[in-house]
Amino acid sequence: MLEKIINSMLHGSVKTKLYLWSIVLFAVAALALLVTALALGMPFLGAGGLGAGLVSLIISQSFSLNDIDKPKKKKGPKKEKQAKAGDGGTGEHSGKNSRENEEGENDDAARKKRDREKTKYLSSLNSKSLKKLMKEHKVDQIHVKVMIDSYKAQKIEQAPAFMWKTDTMLHFMILTGSAQEFEVPLEDIKGILLVKDVPVEPERDYLFFKFSNFISNMFQPYLPEYFEKTKDGELVVTKNTFRIEPGIYLTNTSVGNLRRVLLPGVAFLVDDKVNSSDRFNEYFKEIYRNSILCKNLVVTLDEYKELTEKTLDALLDAPISGKEFVGTIYDLNKYHLINRDFVVKYTQKYREKTERGM
Repeated sequence: MLEKIINSMLHGSVKTKLYLWSIVLFAVAALALLVTALALGMPFLGAGGLGAGLVSLIISQSFSLNDIDKPKKKKGPKKEKQAKAGDGGTGEHSGKNSRENEEGENDDAARKKRDREKTKYLSSLNSKSLKKLMKEHKVDQIHVKVMIDSYKAQKIEQAPAFMWKTDTMLHFMILTGSAQEFEVPLEDIKGILLVKDVPVEPERDYLFFKFSNFISNMFQPYLPEYFEKTKDGELVVTKNTFRIEPGIYLTNTSVGNLRRVLLPGVAFLVDDKVNSSDRFNEYFKEIYRNSILCKNLVVTLDEYKELTEKTLDALLDAPISGKEFVGTIYDLNKYHLINRDFVVKYTQKYREKTERGM
């Protein structure tokens, strides 16, 4: 610090030099006057020394060490934005990276612009204006609310929507920067596919819903459920989405409406090791898929129990061996898909059925 002060006294700005030299000069004057007063017995010189010391103290208190000029760093030569030709292809790669960065920045800017427009538009809606929109777009009386997590073909991200069905089409009225309508042929929708562990930035996900307004309150139940887990020692947040053709991704909390009201007969698809395994029969896989729907809030726990009983009743009547029946019940209990009550109930039913057949 002393070296820094001395350097500032010699090379600092005029203001810094003035402060520092004033402190030093008044301090030296105070010391000289006090020594002289003591040596010659002259009280008035001592008073002068005290006055000079007081001035030095006042100046030092009005000046912070943080105010000392920081040495200016020399600016190095500017890096060339693109390497010269003949440098082993570096120029080409630099140009490519530059274009990719520029495209990324453009996409990010476009997304932010769309988010601003969406927030502004949704905040402007009320009951009266929404009823008018639904009438203009001929939204069917039997409709459901859903949240579109993404639909790249239409450049739609995280937008509330109304969905209804006609004889051959599934219709959407999506609320983004404006009200948009599109339709999908029902024959194109072969199933509802689970897409697991989609990475999430919670502070950015569905950001417009942090603004309390008419639409956000209406669609609050259809926001996604988040899952936290540790990966490589770091906390990771994910969500599950559900896809229907042609590439429309819905939040997990939206699929219940879709299946119950509009597409009850459409199969639920899961592409994982359990469903592709030969170890488990189709009855086990059916209950397993329903458990996933329950965990993702697509069906309630009571609905899951009802679906499980239907599947177990079908298992009871299935043309399978006793060994396979017992093995399926055992596996379902082992993997916590059914509880002990189900095991006892259906084991007893199978025993009674076997005895009747004897």
